Amino acid sequence: MFTSYQASAGVGSFLFNTGIKISHPIQSEKNIAYGSESWQKLNIYPQKDNAHAPVVIFVYGGGWSKGSKEQHHFVADALVRKGYLVVIPDYIKYPDGRFPTFVEDIALAIAWVNNNIADYGGNANQLLLAGHSAGAHTGALLVTDKRYLTQVGVDIQDIKSFVGLAGPYNFTPKKPQYIETFGAENFDKMKVNHFVDGSEPPIKLIHSMGDNTVGRFNFDTFGNQLKVAGNWVETVLYEDIGHVMTLLKIHPWFADEIDVAEVMDDFFQRVLSETEPR
Repeated sequence: MFTSYQASAGVGSFLFNTGIKISHPIQSEKNIAYGSESWQKLNIYPQKDNAHAPVVIFVYGGGWSKGSKEQHHFVADALVRKGYLVVIPDYIKYPDGRFPTFVEDIALAIAWVNNNIADYGGNANQLLLAGHSAGAHTGALLVTDKRYLTQVGVDIQDIKSFVGLAGPYNFTPKKPQYIETFGAENFDKMKVNHFVDGSEPPIKLIHSMGDNTVGRFNFDTFGNQLKVAGNWVETVLYEDIGHVMTLLKIHPWFADEIDVAEVMDDFFQRVLSETEPR
């Protein structure tokens, strides 16, 4: 299911991110521990001139087995340009970790951010969560199955909104690797629709009809369930930009008439000003 994403994510990512770092340097604080395990590290990308910036915590994808915070510097660069402090945490991967350990890692990272981000110029009262692919699945679970955040002392109201890009919110694993990643006994616990109860923060879902990695039914079923429960939910369905390009179009080097960072920023700003469309 995620093979094409994993392959594409690794091709040229070093050169891409290096080029961005050279052409548009931004500040960063790297490899900050949010837990005691070796992989529990995060990068922070602060604002130069804002000691109280809204905070975006971005959870990257990679089929729960690949990816790193360093590969997603371009996401931080794009959102820093929009005025946000950005946090990108690493988390445990398969086969070392199985569900729900990677979700628990991100919950712990959110708790660390909530307690410490003011020291880096972030506004802990404006925590915004976003994720792509497997990372969107993790983020969606965190805002629907509130037990993960409760266990680390975070109230769901501390998360002001969530943006999910191309997330497999309600899929059932078929390939052996993903069956092992989640465990057949957890197939109900991994589907976000089982936990939607109307208390979720505002959510924006972004997907592409040209996504051959994550089926559109994930976008449709999650969005519909959120609407039925009475949540503030908005959806954007692009035609044919595909799974990886949905993420790359966050950065201005790839954005054209489709500018994902602009879409995210518009949503975040309306949420923070509490101007829900009617």
